[in-house]
Amino acid sequence: MAARIPLLLFACLCCIGLAHAAPASEPHATFVASALANSQQQLARARLALDHGHTTAVRDQAQGLIDQHQRLQEDLRILARRKGLLPPRDETREARATQAREQLANSQRFDRDYAEAQLASSRQAVELFDRLAGDGSDAELQRFARHWQPQLYHQREIAQQLVDGEKP
Repeated sequence: MAARIPLLLFACLCCIGLAHAAPASEPHATFVASALANSQQQLARARLALDHGHTTAVRDQAQGLIDQHQRLQEDLRILARRKGLLPPRDETREARATQAREQLANSQRFDRDYAEAQLASSRQAVELFDRLAGDGSDAELQRFARHWQPQLYHQREIAQQLVDGEKP
């Protein structure tokens, strides 16, 4: 019985350690899920813009965004999978995204609506990546965020120019 007490104490301490370790990765899992969702929304709108965009500026911005966000998603999925942070598939979110894409595709002022939606999403992405870039709790995720910040800033600037009616 006496030999079991240290073993039981060790098991309890391990569980306590695991309980404290799990929440540390929670903000990182939230970042991954949020970043992937944001990127997927931007990609879906950009693909629509290739077909429904009225101006060359909108179609060019959409193609550039598609190229960058496909790479961003691929890099993030690889990193998240390696760290065990890949979120489960969210069918509710996907259904809402499909509905939003259909509304945008049927918009009479597609270019304007597209630009405004992309600007809002770009701002959210920049805020999300800025927050992670300042968080030193996971150096690898921090490097990832810092690597992508310049591209996200650039996308935000181009979206702002589209909203303002300037040529990007």
